[in-house]
Amino acid sequence: MESKPLLRSLVPDQLAGLIKDAGLPAYRADQLADWLFARGVFSWEEMTNLPKAWRENLAERFDLAALDTVERQVSGDGTRKFLFRLRDGATVESVIIPMDEHVTFCISTQVGCAMACRFCATARGGLVRNLEAGEILEQVLRLRSDTLTNPVEGLGDRQFNVVYMGMGEPLDNWPAVTDSLTCMMDPKGLAMSRRRIQISTSGPGEGLKKMVEAEPGVGLTISLGGSTDAERKAVMPVPGRTPIREVLDLVVQYVRRTGRRATVAWVLIAGQTDDPEQAARLARLLRGKPLKVNLIPMNPLDDAKLLPPDENGIRAFRRVLTDAGIDTFIRISGGRDIAAACGQLRRRHLQS
Repeated sequence: MESKPLLRSLVPDQLAGLIKDAGLPAYRADQLADWLFARGVFSWEEMTNLPKAWRENLAERFDLAALDTVERQVSGDGTRKFLFRLRDGATVESVIIPMDEHVTFCISTQVGCAMACRFCATARGGLVRNLEAGEILEQVLRLRSDTLTNPVEGLGDRQFNVVYMGMGEPLDNWPAVTDSLTCMMDPKGLAMSRRRIQISTSGPGEGLKKMVEAEPGVGLTISLGGSTDAERKAVMPVPGRTPIREVLDLVVQYVRRTGRRATVAWVLIAGQTDDPEQAARLARLLRGKPLKVNLIPMNPLDDAKLLPPDENGIRAFRRVLTDAGIDTFIRISGGRDIAAACGQLRRRHLQS
């Protein structure tokens, strides 16, 4: 049976139009938005201040929920990983990451991914479909509910951050990502500060141009994969079609428009992306630009063909960049004991 439209895929202004078309008072739109976003309910019966007849009418026309939890894993370091089943049976992953002063929700934007990045488990299954805005947003609501029910020690009352860094390439699903951002930042939605939201992208050219033009004001992290176009294309075949200098020019344009320094994510793969000469070339590319670097040691996949360098190799790569005046940080991915690599939990589920 074909699914109904997902009500949470509508942004608050569209909900107001829905109310107006129904001939209801305008304040009902605020009540509906409050149930959908601030309270994040998943049953029509809970919307007690809305007329019953109209709730029944909405239930006939829209779906209120799109995700069902298939698996929830908790790592020894506190990372929580979720596998959600969608209405069509497809699955996506989301992660709660404890940080020093807050938790970060890592969410997906696609089922699978078409970018074919060699270090990513998600890419090995190819792209299945884009997520709707409501499916993206519901991940945030489900993760928020989990932290309210099971508070992270010491961080229970802190506001969460959101990073679009799960399965899929966010800029290849820009319309749905835009609507989900609107729902997060709208005062009648989740009322989140744009400072708490980050989009992490492999940098496909057309998608990056759309983000620069839209100027949502959220943070931007760009994965380069190489210090030359040939290196980048070998590690990231699809986004690698856009030359590095073009990618960096677009990122700098975005930084100048938003006033927020962007981040270059560099995945360290032993024998492939950990050569100090690559670090030197990267430093030359970034010198003078409003960018910092996060070094991310490769999260081993289940076939163990790609591995991170040892600690000495990681520190040597960082030293080249810091000596060149580039702010550089080492970011170790959490949850290594629970199929931590992006897409790996879904991959194991599909193979079982």
